Amino acid sequence: MAIPGTWATNCIWWPDIRVASADVRFGQDENTHGRFPGGGSTIRFPREAGWGNAMRYMLTGDHWGAQEAYRMGVIQQIAPDPATALDAGIGLARKIAACGPLGIKTTLQSAHLSIDESEAAAFAKLDEQFGALFHTEDFTEGRNAEAEGRPPVYHGR
Repeated sequence: MAIPGTWATNCIWWPDIRVASADVRFGQDENTHGRFPGGGSTIRFPREAGWGNAMRYMLTGDHWGAQEAYRMGVIQQIAPDPATALDAGIGLARKIAACGPLGIKTTLQSAHLSIDESEAAAFAKLDEQFGALFHTEDFTEGRNAEAEGRPPVYHGR
């Protein structure tokens, strides 16, 4: 799968973390065909890669590879080949799944609030979010497991 609004092969994409094979090729070449990136890339690509990086590729139609995508911050890891990229993506997913689900959910909500509304809105909600997590079974389990030197067992409560 590819970053929304681009095409690519040999890339494992989730909205939050992206792993690509070293031989991946990305493209955003609508302008070379008399169109424009109307599927949302004019919004998402500058947000993810920065204005100059996104414009460099959207306006020229040039394609780019894994190293450039990593430099721009649109992928977080490069694997030597597609199979290893898939394994790396699954490994990251397993690590995330082993974490406290309520903490993961709150982390994503806070980060999205910061981007979708404002940093001020996200900061204003931090105490409330932490307070809500502080009173969960998962929070207690995480602290107990840490103190006892064992892996936590979370239940999403």
